[in-house]
Amino acid sequence: MKVIDAFWEERNLGKTTAEIMIDYSDDLDSISEELKKVDKQYIVCKVASGRSDVLYYLQNERYKYIEDQIEFEHDLHEVSRNRVMQRLYDSLDYRVMNHEDIDNLYEEISKGMFDSDRISLDPCFDKIISANRYKNWIRDMLDKDAIPYVFSYKGEPAGFIILITADKRTYRSVLGGGYLKFRKTGLGIVVKEMEIVKSLGGKKVTTAVSTNNANQVKALIMNGYIPSKIDHVLIKHN
Repeated sequence: MKVIDAFWEERNLGKTTAEIMIDYSDDLDSISEELKKVDKQYIVCKVASGRSDVLYYLQNERYKYIEDQIEFEHDLHEVSRNRVMQRLYDSLDYRVMNHEDIDNLYEEISKGMFDSDRISLDPCFDKIISANRYKNWIRDMLDKDAIPYVFSYKGEPAGFIILITADKRTYRSVLGGGYLKFRKTGLGIVVKEMEIVKSLGGKKVTTAVSTNNANQVKALIMNGYIPSKIDHVLIKHN
């Protein structure tokens, strides 16, 4: 079990926050004792799938289920696509973002690009708080050498991804999304992280998706990603 003081979330959410990571091997009695010591206004518990005993315990302690987080990975193998998918794939270009692209991304986020995350779905918060949280998160990542890419369709910005890496072999797609104008074009099934990572000399790409975003889960599977882990996420407001 790991208890993280998520101090950055006080800026984002206006609440002191803790993130709790509960694994397969953590003893339930120890979990109970450690949680009693956590004195935060907002607590997020991420529980490894298969720990139904922990789920029952947390719900009895007034924690509420909000989502599952699915970890995915891709070894950059070639993906077989049908004719429609290949046409959409070929129509989407990408490049590293410039300052204008970043400003445009923040505008898209303000329009409500993200509407399935645990913050925007939480009645104790709102979509403005959620949007500002994403902007702050992106600023923090860019300050730490994350690589932002913009996707364009017929010369017009249509979406983005942000990659990070510790060893230049495994890259993580931390955040991404499609811009509002292109939501109904079918471009959401296009996943190009594998191509980008391969061009950077990487060997694998990983990402995580909320089960509240079923379309993205489907898109990853269609593009050859393999699920590697599932965490149940429960929250509590004090």
